[in-house]
Amino acid sequence: MIRGFLSDVLAKWKRFRWQGLVKVWAVFMAIALVLLVESLGVHYGVTRFDITYLDRNKAIPAANAIAGEKATNLLVVDSSQEGVSDAEAMLDQILLDMKVPTTTVDVADENAEFPALTHYSTIVVAMPNLDRLGEHVLQIMQWVKKGGGVMFAMTPERTGYLDVIGPQIGIESSAYKYVVTEGITPSKDFMLGGGQTYMFSDPFKSSLSVALNDRAQVEAVSSNGRTPLVWRSSVESGTAVMCNIGIYVKMVRGFYASAFSLLSSAMAYPVINSAAFYLDDFPSPVPSGNGKYIKRDYNMSISEFYSQVWWPDLVRLAERYGIRFTGVMIENYGDDTKNDPVRQTDNTQFEYYGGLLLRQNGEIGYHGYNHQPLVLPNTDYGKEYAYVQWPNRKAIVDSLNELIAFQKDVLPAATSSVYVPPSNILSQEGRKIIGEDVSQIRAIASTYMPSDSSLTYVQEFGVAADGVVEAPRIVSGGMVGDMYMRLAAVSELNMHYVSTHFMHPDDLLDEDRGAKEGWETYRKGLEDYLDWLEQSAPSIRMQTGTECAAAVQRFSGLTVSMATSDDSWDLHLGNLIDQGWLMFRANNGTPGRVRGGSLTKLTGNLYLLKATSATVHIERKTGGEA
Repeated sequence: MIRGFLSDVLAKWKRFRWQGLVKVWAVFMAIALVLLVESLGVHYGVTRFDITYLDRNKAIPAANAIAGEKATNLLVVDSSQEGVSDAEAMLDQILLDMKVPTTTVDVADENAEFPALTHYSTIVVAMPNLDRLGEHVLQIMQWVKKGGGVMFAMTPERTGYLDVIGPQIGIESSAYKYVVTEGITPSKDFMLGGGQTYMFSDPFKSSLSVALNDRAQVEAVSSNGRTPLVWRSSVESGTAVMCNIGIYVKMVRGFYASAFSLLSSAMAYPVINSAAFYLDDFPSPVPSGNGKYIKRDYNMSISEFYSQVWWPDLVRLAERYGIRFTGVMIENYGDDTKNDPVRQTDNTQFEYYGGLLLRQNGEIGYHGYNHQPLVLPNTDYGKEYAYVQWPNRKAIVDSLNELIAFQKDVLPAATSSVYVPPSNILSQEGRKIIGEDVSQIRAIASTYMPSDSSLTYVQEFGVAADGVVEAPRIVSGGMVGDMYMRLAAVSELNMHYVSTHFMHPDDLLDEDRGAKEGWETYRKGLEDYLDWLEQSAPSIRMQTGTECAAAVQRFSGLTVSMATSDDSWDLHLGNLIDQGWLMFRANNGTPGRVRGGSLTKLTGNLYLLKATSATVHIERKTGGEA
């Protein structure tokens, strides 16, 4: 009976004159169904965070973390000498972030008493003319012979006392002249990213011309290979390290931190372990019209380029390198700061691109109700920017609350917490308002590197007094191979084991940001950076902005002290919440079995330590491999 019924239906179908149209209709319905499923998947993606924020009261600023701890390091400076203030400021931040409790003595202060060296395990000397130390130089070298570690952090002048101690610290001979150092090449086993040359943006005669003896083990040389820039020497039971770089700025901190880590049998210091990638102004209203160079290369509108080229390419990069993008939303590009915020009515681009970002397990953050930085009338933009100030505190709060509400309306599944200031501009008043009045914002990601503009909000990695996490971006765009950015990138891999990068969808509309070179060149530059990062730090965690900020919280409060014996290194970690990450360098001995954590070899004798317990025991082997 059923067979007969089916045969009858089939016969009627064969006689049906409109069956071709039915087939077309069926195809369209199938496509519509796919698009519906796609739309639902895009619209309701939820970010899965591998690490989340600590409570505000459990997040500890770095200075508070080591406050009151007994100093293990002595920093010796002479503020009357040129360049010392810059070097001291740089070293202060390095030692703070490495969580090394430090006492500073300034020999230019006639009332300062030089402390007993037996109280310390390391000494950093920051002055070019060692004669100002007088016989204290000889006392320091006697202390080193008994097992101490000293780092001469500034390019020395050739003086009588340098000639006296020179042979002990690896110097065979030195001239009275300085040479131009155009770049630095760390050895492959010394630093992450080693074996490659990193160029300085404004080279000058910063290094002393020296010849070294057999006692010196060179860790970094100038880009031309002729000038040693970092070396260490064994001085009986102790170690002396010399830094001959002569540059004391933020973008070289990692080289000095690495040099400092050579001073004892082993050294451990907290790091962040995070790589985050930001898309500024994304999602946002897509500009109309045709970009000049997009039209030239693709014959597409800006909207078509974003959807058919730019975003698919980013997805492929994300899949290849494990990236999870954090887009930061702009509701509109208006400059109205006086009237009440007006809700954006065209949600299409926000829902579509925001949903795609969430489906990629990325994250949506905040960039602004409009693209006006959070400043009040007391900020003078002058001719530098064409932005408009906000009239008062209420206007700023209302604008941020509107953005938060709009985002929740169009992307209800999004969980947002990170604010990126437009053009990295944020006034002191705007920063205070965020901490006091907008609890939804848990972290700020502005810029790490100093700027020529006094309006730029420059950050350090850490937790502020109001509990907001400072999680700055380091490098940007697709031209990350230039001398400025790659130097900063390698420095921060070794200083904080962190990489934070940002780019804009509209970079291809601005010649200053790579538009003329075109997307293919821009994308290849970004790929080159990602290849370098993967090669230099293969174990770094690929994270969203929230996860990076949560990692910064844990790094900020983490402290470490270490006891060394013939067969072990025993670490005690303060303020460990769930897990901590540390750089561990084994200068004398090889790590074996670990209790309370695990070690991953990075390069040479440098390891990444994942600590899961407040006490970590590392077996110390005096010969052979672990």
